[in-house]
Amino acid sequence: MSHWFNYEASLKILIFGLLLGSGLPALFALGVRAGAAGAGVEGSDGAAVAHKNPALTAISWALYSLALLAAVIGVLYVARDFIGLHTGMYILGAKPA
Repeated sequence: MSHWFNYEASLKILIFGLLLGSGLPALFALGVRAGAAGAGVEGSDGAAVAHKNPALTAISWALYSLALLAAVIGVLYVARDFIGLHTGMYILGAKPA
């Protein structure tokens, strides 16, 4: 470890950022793909080419909710000290001042 630069912490931040930076959009994209496959397809004459699949629709909603939950927890984690200071509820490891 350098006196001026913490390489270990920087590597952890890089890996975590890459995982969330590519993982959450990939999770959302999988939800879009599952929702599209679960919605079914109609031909040009209006007849169903592929039938609806409610299981894939449910999986897409679960993936959407998981991505939304991760985003909300991330925002709450960043604002945890502010929330604790103004509400008295110290969440996600915030420490009372």
